[in-house]
Amino acid sequence: MPLISKSLWAAAAVFAAGFTPVASQALTQQAEGAVPPGYNANCNCYRAVPYGSTTWLEPTTRKMARQVMDIWMPTGFGGARPIVYYGHPNGTSNFIALDKTAGSLYSRFVKPLTDQGYIVVSYEFRHPVVNYVAGSPAPRYDIQKAINYFANQYAVTLNADTTNSFITGQSRGGGLGLLTALTGSFTNGTTVRALWTYQAQTTFNCTEMANDFVLESDRALFMTQCTAVPGAGSSLKAVGPSAPPIHAAYDRPFRMELVHASDVDVHYPDFGYQLCRQYQAKTEGANTCQAAPSVAGDTAWVGMADYFNAHRQ
Repeated sequence: MPLISKSLWAAAAVFAAGFTPVASQALTQQAEGAVPPGYNANCNCYRAVPYGSTTWLEPTTRKMARQVMDIWMPTGFGGARPIVYYGHPNGTSNFIALDKTAGSLYSRFVKPLTDQGYIVVSYEFRHPVVNYVAGSPAPRYDIQKAINYFANQYAVTLNADTTNSFITGQSRGGGLGLLTALTGSFTNGTTVRALWTYQAQTTFNCTEMANDFVLESDRALFMTQCTAVPGAGSSLKAVGPSAPPIHAAYDRPFRMELVHASDVDVHYPDFGYQLCRQYQAKTEGANTCQAAPSVAGDTAWVGMADYFNAHRQ
């Protein structure tokens, strides 16, 4: 499956250009320490908290989406609470159901974190490829906006420790979360201590992908299939000496060699392999990259809470 086909890009552009967004009121300016709206006692969480007023059509779901986040709170923990930010995969949404069965995302992801005192923030966001319209800036800053809005507006009220912030996500949520951690501009003391991702894309640059992953004989073909988005970004190029530690897991074994164009898709495992090579070359000793191949989806978050605990300060 090609990374992002031009036909998908064209469909996304048509949907976005031909659909009139739902009118949305600008957010009312709030003072630091405001209480989030939408509290639900059943889940001890705040649902659909706005962090912006932008709306858009998600081509994969064919539904309108908006800049909102859910905030899951721990119970019975005093003192400042660390924060975990979560980005969902493409084709789903930020909404995580309160499903206490063993295989649910709540049981595998949210509960292990809130049980150890973490606040979990799950945000909705645009993708810089699927939601790109020619001539418009790539919408890659939604995650940064959500993190800063939470930190500026709600950290005081919720006793959130912005200096112990962690980013996680799957697929596009993991890839854009990583890009945000490496290139973002954060406010109100937000410091990303570590990341945990699953199936994360580590570059959205077509030329870079062709050169780093594709056999030379297939690169021209790959370039016809890959959507070039100005300013989409590359985590591989953004790794520097102070890059935060990351655990990057993938559902297939690493190839560790150049492959045919058809082998490089949005979850290509060597995205993580190349990321760790950049970490090895450019970061200081403590800022490590762990790349884990052949990890099944139902075990993707096992060990995450302990990993974050080890990197709290």
